[in-house]
Amino acid sequence: MKEIGFIGLGNMGSKMALHLANAGHRVYGYDINEHLVEELSVLGVLKEKSLTKLAKEKDIIITMLPNGNIVENVLKEILPHIKPKSLFLDCSTIDVDTAIHLNSILLSKDIKFLDAPVSGGTIGAENGTLTFMVGGSEENFNEISPLLNLMGSKFVYCGNSGSGQATKLCNNMLLAITMIGVSETFNMAKKLNLELNTLFEVISTATGSCWAINKYCPIPGVGPTSPADNNYLGGFSAKLMAKDLEIAMNAAKKSNSNVNFGEMAEKIFSKMANGENGSKDFSAIINEIE
Repeated sequence: MKEIGFIGLGNMGSKMALHLANAGHRVYGYDINEHLVEELSVLGVLKEKSLTKLAKEKDIIITMLPNGNIVENVLKEILPHIKPKSLFLDCSTIDVDTAIHLNSILLSKDIKFLDAPVSGGTIGAENGTLTFMVGGSEENFNEISPLLNLMGSKFVYCGNSGSGQATKLCNNMLLAITMIGVSETFNMAKKLNLELNTLFEVISTATGSCWAINKYCPIPGVGPTSPADNNYLGGFSAKLMAKDLEIAMNAAKKSNSNVNFGEMAEKIFSKMANGENGSKDFSAIINEIE
């Protein structure tokens, strides 16, 4: 059994940490929201009141944090206390250059690093069906795979350091574009007086089939349960989607990629993120563009 430090116990991290603890690993949790730590301590995640204490003598440290600046600041604070040969697994979504930079810092201290952003949202985190996109050493990937298997149903080695983040940015750009398309489709269907469950039945098995329809339909009462059935609360916020799209657009610019639809999606989600519904799930975009 591993000694694991888990930093970031929000909607995603809390559920991931619980899967590891339920499998018998000793998981120590830290979050700036002490209430979250207290709640999880009752369920088996050991509480730690400081990052310094959490970092000491751990075999593995996992981070699930909002952005690259926070990940880097946390790493700098705990770096003197991380034991050599341990493994640092960052499951946050950050920019590619930061992931590569963090890898070089940790390698210089004889600490292993993997960038391993996830897809699947809070539903995937709760059900243990996340997909991990992993960049770094393949040897380190093989070492961590048993733990990834506890938190997710799929984990893919994407290549050298930073490639996990690059893969996630491509995935989320497509997801954002797709959700806008799904939202426009259902909004038009309403005006054409179509029965929306019937439309779902057709599209979910026809050529328009996609994850945003099949698993995350933005219409309450249509398809499997999704944040739409909870007034778009929980899930993956529009603010986070806008953040990911901004990172993706920066990567597109650096790589000289043509991403016209990606640019439009970034503008649409940024507008939502800066409005009153920015904290709602990104599928609430259907109401923004109606």
